[in-house]
Amino acid sequence: MTSEKKQVVLLSLVGTAPAVLTETVWALAHENEAIIPDRVIAMTTSSGAALIREKLFKEGHWKKLLEDLGSQVEIGDRLRFGPISDSIRVFPDLSHSRELDDIRTAEDNEAVAEFFMEVIRSFVENDSIRLIVSIAGGRKTTSALLYSVMSLLGRADDEIHHILVDDQWIYQPDFMYPGCQGVFVDQNSGKSISSKGAKLQLVHVPFVPLRYLFERDLQRSAGSFVSLMNQVRNRTINVTDDLTIQLSTKTGELIVSGESINLSANEFLIYLYFARRVLDGLPSLGGYALIGDDLQDLRDEHLEEDDFSHWTQRSLTGSFEASEDTRKWISSIRGKLRRAGFENFQIDRLVPRGGHLAIELPKESVTIEA
Repeated sequence: MTSEKKQVVLLSLVGTAPAVLTETVWALAHENEAIIPDRVIAMTTSSGAALIREKLFKEGHWKKLLEDLGSQVEIGDRLRFGPISDSIRVFPDLSHSRELDDIRTAEDNEAVAEFFMEVIRSFVENDSIRLIVSIAGGRKTTSALLYSVMSLLGRADDEIHHILVDDQWIYQPDFMYPGCQGVFVDQNSGKSISSKGAKLQLVHVPFVPLRYLFERDLQRSAGSFVSLMNQVRNRTINVTDDLTIQLSTKTGELIVSGESINLSANEFLIYLYFARRVLDGLPSLGGYALIGDDLQDLRDEHLEEDDFSHWTQRSLTGSFEASEDTRKWISSIRGKLRRAGFENFQIDRLVPRGGHLAIELPKESVTIEA
C-alpha cells in the first residue's frame, strides 16, 4: 500500500502551550505538498490536557483553525480531533493508577517512555497508517524519549517534525497560527501587531528506523522501553565482539570462543557445511532446500569407513529431507549455544537464521582442523 493511500495520524507532544499543535497543523497544510492529517492526537500531562480543552475548544481556536484552513485547502472529514480521551491522551504513572500532572522524576520519565511505546506500537503495527510525530511540545527530556521510541519503532515512511516560530510570537499567549484572531503586542515597541506576518518553519527531524535491524528484538519484547533499549544497546555494543569457531573433522567437536558445544553428528555436519562456506567466501544461502546433495558429499569427504565410532558413521542415517531436517538441526544448535551462555545477538552471528542463512564471522575467525 502506498503512503498516499494510508491514513495519516499526527501524534503531537504538547506541554503548556497548545499552540504547538495548531502551529504544526497549519505548517503541514502549507508545505509544498500539503499534508492534512486524518486524525490528530495530543500526548500530554493532565494540566496540559486542561489547557488544550480550555484554549482550543472552550475558546474556539480549533474550530477557527478549521475554518481558516478550510478556506485555503480541502479538509473534508480529516483533522479529526476533539476534547475527548481518544484525542487527548494523558500520561499515566507507571502503575496506571493516576495521571501525571508534570514530568518531574526519573520514574515519571520511565512512565512516559512506556506510554510512548504503547501508543506508537499500536499505530506502527497497522500498515494502513502513516505516522507524523511532532516533538515540539513538553520538556526536553520528554521530546528526547519520544525521539528514542520512534527510532526503535518507527518505519521508513513515518516522520518526525519540530515547529519553529519567530521569537516575537513565542510569548504571545493567544497566538495559534499565522492570521489567527487576537490582540498581539510587540514586546519591544509596545505596538499592536498582526499575526498575519508570523512565520512558521516546519523542521523535518531525520531518524534511523532501527526496527529493520532489530526486528526480532521488537517482536520478542513485551513492550518495555527499558528492556527493549537494553536489548538493542547490548547488540550494538557487542556486535564487534571477537567470536571464534573451531571445528575438528576428526572428532566432530565444535568449540565456540573456547567453549565446547556438544553437537549431534547431523548438527556438526550442517555446521561444518556453513563454516566451509565462510572459508570459501560464499554468500548467504537463499534457502535450506538449496543444500541438496551437498551434505551427503561433505559426509562422504570426511567418512572414515574403518572407524565405526567416527561421527560421520552416525550422520544422515535413514531418510533425509534437506529443508525440514536442516532447519531442525540449526534450531537445536541455537538452543545449545543459548544454554552454553551465549547471548541472542551473538547466536545470530554464529548460526544461520531465517532470511540470512550464513555464519556472520570473518574467515580469520573460522578454523577447520582435520
